[in-house]
Amino acid sequence: MDPTVTAARDLLAALRDDLCHGLAGQPWEALNWRPYPGGNTIAGLVEHMLESARFQLAWGLGREDPANWPPYQEVAARHFAALTPDAASLLDRIERGVDAVMAELCRYTAADLARELEAGGGRRTGALHVLLVCGHLREHWGQIQATRDLYGALVRGEV
Repeated sequence: MDPTVTAARDLLAALRDDLCHGLAGQPWEALNWRPYPGGNTIAGLVEHMLESARFQLAWGLGREDPANWPPYQEVAARHFAALTPDAASLLDRIERGVDAVMAELCRYTAADLARELEAGGGRRTGALHVLLVCGHLREHWGQIQATRDLYGALVRGEV
């Protein structure tokens, strides 16, 4: 396996652990809480992370074409509207979603990483798709932590 794919796989495995440990036992209210009107819930962020990562990696392999998808705003709104009934369901969604993302990631070869595809009016290598996914996932994990901690401090009075 290419070292870039191995490194991305390791980051994704660590993220799965971070998400599962960081969200286990959280109450339903925390997972579906909006920190401000129109803000994103933890459940919505998880859905967006997993679906956009899978799509981005499939796109980098030439397996998805954004031209065949609805507008980004429509897809993102659907992701961010997601709710979860409880922590166990969200953890199961994380496990299944990371497995799907990992499957796309492990399809990459050195040739796939080097190949350039059309992207947003320019060209983007498969390697850039992989790196963008890693950064995007970590960015949203930070948002999830902030939302979880804000809920604990503002709603539950935890300090």
